[in-house]
Amino acid sequence: MSDSFDDELARRLASLESGSDSTRMPGAAAARRRAAQRTRHQIATGVVGGFAVIAIGVLGVTQPTYTTSPEPVGPAPDTSTPTAVPTTPTDSPTPTGAPTVQSPPPDPDTGPDSSDTPSAPDDDENDPTQSIPDSVFLTTDDLEAGGEDGESPYEWERTTTDTWLPCVPAMPDNAQARSFEPTAETSGDPARVDQFVEETAADQARARLDAVRRAVEECTEQNDAELSGVWSLAGVGDEAYTMAYGGPPRDEDTQTYVTATLIRSGDRVTSIFDAYTGQDYIGAPRTGLAVAAVERMCAESGDDCTGAVTQEQIYPVPDGDVTMWLTIDDVLAATGLDRINNATSPSDVPEGGPGGWAHVGLPRHPMDDGAQSLRRRMFSDTFHGVVVDEKIARFPDAESASTHYTELVAAANAFEQEGSDVTRTGTVETDEYEGTTWRMEDPEYDTVSVYGAVVRDDRVAAVTHAGDLTDEQMTDLLDRAGQALGE
Repeated sequence: MSDSFDDELARRLASLESGSDSTRMPGAAAARRRAAQRTRHQIATGVVGGFAVIAIGVLGVTQPTYTTSPEPVGPAPDTSTPTAVPTTPTDSPTPTGAPTVQSPPPDPDTGPDSSDTPSAPDDDENDPTQSIPDSVFLTTDDLEAGGEDGESPYEWERTTTDTWLPCVPAMPDNAQARSFEPTAETSGDPARVDQFVEETAADQARARLDAVRRAVEECTEQNDAELSGVWSLAGVGDEAYTMAYGGPPRDEDTQTYVTATLIRSGDRVTSIFDAYTGQDYIGAPRTGLAVAAVERMCAESGDDCTGAVTQEQIYPVPDGDVTMWLTIDDVLAATGLDRINNATSPSDVPEGGPGGWAHVGLPRHPMDDGAQSLRRRMFSDTFHGVVVDEKIARFPDAESASTHYTELVAAANAFEQEGSDVTRTGTVETDEYEGTTWRMEDPEYDTVSVYGAVVRDDRVAAVTHAGDLTDEQMTDLLDRAGQALGE
């Protein structure tokens, strides 16, 4: 590889960084996982010289932001619909033992002698006293096929059931477990799947499912782990949830990300903890294992326990409309998206780092031009990540805001980045506000982003969409932002 290519790569990475103040680059395991699910999550990633380059690097976004000590998800009232979660009755069974944050797997160089560590999986499927048949459990073939999530990047094998994953609740004595890890030949990064199946007393499966879910939530509140989101699943058994959280084992670059899938079907409850190590959690939890698990649970009865699978985020609940900002309805109407299920509260852009407007094509920093504040709100869809990023800068007066806008437009019109084509696509002009839109395309990485800026009174807003829109759609989105600035 020539020195000129190295210099060019370094320059391109630096230019992407300037507009990516909150983007987190993936670890090796996360990169492989994203590659295996590129179509599902619609993430375009280019790998050059060992660097994973996020193709929308011109946009400074963060995939689901983790919260500290979230409010636990309360039970839903008991209704006739299968996805409701009733208040747990006082006589309902509870997990035996409190959930704990597990320790990482022992280092083979410093841990106990391998002769003291069991190397074969528990073989309780051959125990005639067990009431749960082996056919109910996931298999290595299920994990490798991946269902609708796409083929797994790993080859899997059975392992011992002493899990090292965080916040896996202690299960009752009647629960049976199966555990899997990737073979050493297919993964150098820790990953693991733990599955538990319980046979409950009549009419107690719903309460038991609720107890497991609450045990995970409480563990993430009380221990060194963070709950990212909770989704209800329709079309999977009688009731199902997925939960995403991160915790130890971790180091300065990565932590363990876990998807807990909890399902009840008939009198059985299954809990699946699917984990990998990486720097970021991308997109909604996968549903392929949930479908595979419930199909196995229902195979004995011959019932059809699956339908069209849909996910609805129930934690965190998206913020509602906020004065002076775009609304969820604005974003849906302008972009044509079917849904936005997370809209963050406006927050101050932290000092330090690249900061500034959210797009590299808007190179003038408002704080350098006298802005008194710079705040941000993001709109996201579970399967597409952040799709609209809005920032609003407030200036001492209308004159300084207008001056910044004029100089920002001039800088954006003149902006050049090798390999990228920048086009001014439209303007918005009314008696109260004016704005300009642009489109940036990078043929090398096959990426497109659209963005714009609008000024009204003492405020300037910049709006970025992480993907392509027609010129009319982007102009409509910016026009709505201009209207909102006057509220």
